[in-house]
Amino acid sequence: MSKFDFRKGFQPMGFLGPEALPKPPVLPTYETSEVVVLPFGYEGTVTFGHGTANGPRGLIEASYQVESFDDELLDDYFNLVKIWTTQQPDLPTDPLEAVALLKNLVLQLFADGKFPIAIGGEHGISYGYAQALSETFKDISVLVFDSHMDLHDRSSGRDFSHAAWLKYSLDLLNFKQATLVGIRNFNKNEHEFWKANPDKIKVFFSKDRANWKIEEIVHSLGDNVYLSFDMDFFDSSVMPSTGTPEPGGPGWDEVLPILRAVCAKKNIIGMDLVELAPIKGLQAPDFLAAKLLLKMILYKFKAKALGGNK
Repeated sequence: MSKFDFRKGFQPMGFLGPEALPKPPVLPTYETSEVVVLPFGYEGTVTFGHGTANGPRGLIEASYQVESFDDELLDDYFNLVKIWTTQQPDLPTDPLEAVALLKNLVLQLFADGKFPIAIGGEHGISYGYAQALSETFKDISVLVFDSHMDLHDRSSGRDFSHAAWLKYSLDLLNFKQATLVGIRNFNKNEHEFWKANPDKIKVFFSKDRANWKIEEIVHSLGDNVYLSFDMDFFDSSVMPSTGTPEPGGPGWDEVLPILRAVCAKKNIIGMDLVELAPIKGLQAPDFLAAKLLLKMILYKFKAKALGGNK
């Protein structure tokens, strides 16, 4: 595979679009960036609602309205971390070919000393990111915010699909442990797989969230953590713009303290945000995804300064 040119930025503006500010800051180049946002709107194995192919653009365009000044760190994001948004690559139609492409792109970014963030697209793309991590790190834990377990054997008539990426990652890769937060929809096979692997899979069900303890979530993870965020984690009243909106989910204020604590106490080695399926005329979910992604980035780099659980 030939090397992808990450220096070609997303058009017309990248994530957060600081060019739109009255007095735009000096922007990083690809070479000077720490974080590279990689749009990857692959959508090939979805089983219900469609539209995740438009997720990256919807998130990026909504991000132009996100305030650059962070309410916790009390500074503009561009003073805290250097972010570059690359163009989206040409995507294959076959899911495993798409996975292989993302794996190679993430490995290229690691080789260039960047922290890659993939924005999807369906959750199946996470298997590609997971493969790149497995070749680069040891003792990997994965923290998944999701309403589904994604431990299917088959879905959409395929062995591999967006509903099977985590099972593939646990079966085939160097993943030590998985912690799932927000779960509220799964089938019998997934339930049996989880029950058969209690030391490898920890589940925090959405129905029990009043009793969640952040320290238990943090302690369930090893030192190296892959953070994968499916937007259907949120309650469907907050996040209808996703392929399978699920009732009974958490909200904004319930997830931020968890993200902050994990980022303060663990080494976040990879990150993605997936399953945003924008609905024309409904802007709030896209804005939520954009602001969430900025929070994830700032927590990754600055959570220790905030004291984790505070």
